[in-house]
Amino acid sequence: MNTNLSARLPRVAEVADRVPVISRRAESMDILIQVDGVELTEKLRAAVSRKIGRGRRYAPRAVRARVQLHKVRGNPSPAQFRARVHYEVPGNDVVAEHTAHDPIAALDVVADKMERQLRRRKTARLVRRVRCQRRKAPGWQPVRGM
Repeated sequence: MNTNLSARLPRVAEVADRVPVISRRAESMDILIQVDGVELTEKLRAAVSRKIGRGRRYAPRAVRARVQLHKVRGNPSPAQFRARVHYEVPGNDVVAEHTAHDPIAALDVVADKMERQLRRRKTARLVRRVRCQRRKAPGWQPVRGM
């Protein structure tokens, strides 16, 4: 995609970049960044890569993360930047959204929300797996009467 926005500046500027995140297992996850009314600087791109890439420890099979940074127009309130993250993982996808006075602040809160959801999802998956393994183990009986 042509990301040279200096030649033409439409009313709604959209930029999509792919930022590869390398995990410990050398698998990469695409981070697609889409901005509207926000200038995509190197500092912002690095913040997106760092904060959204943290979710990789809870969802190692994630395919990609779609990050949308949007400036809310016509709203004089202090919460004028919206950050939305869509994590594509096997099964149901995980989505989080937040508005704040600064795009990096909104991104920070969204990253925390996303980590919480992914951690809850991983813990539930591990509990189901352990519970199934205990039922299949020979000689295992649940303790009753406590």
